[in-house]
Amino acid sequence: DKGARLEREVAKIFREALPGCDAKRGLQTRGGAAEVPDVQAGPFAIECKVGKKPPVRFALDTAVEHCPRGCYPMAIIKEDRRQPFAVMPLADLLDILTEWWELKCE
Repeated sequence: DKGARLEREVAKIFREALPGCDAKRGLQTRGGAAEVPDVQAGPFAIECKVGKKPPVRFALDTAVEHCPRGCYPMAIIKEDRRQPFAVMPLADLLDILTEWWELKCE
């Protein structure tokens, strides 16, 4: 399944890029149980979509909807035979960059 493969790949990428990051796939449930992100990686709750034309806006909306409190929603999109890319709300990106900038300037 392409979706599960992308989720495993994204978790692995985060673990390799951020030593000590406990990135892992969410346990997907059906039948009314609480939804969880496809991947939880550090402060990011990630929704993954793969295919010929993955629904980018739907993926981001789902990430926002299922994002636990205190985390940042993100969607990782992988079009067939192309490199994956990340999408997140601009306000959240600015929060991350503001924190980075403040640490950099200390």
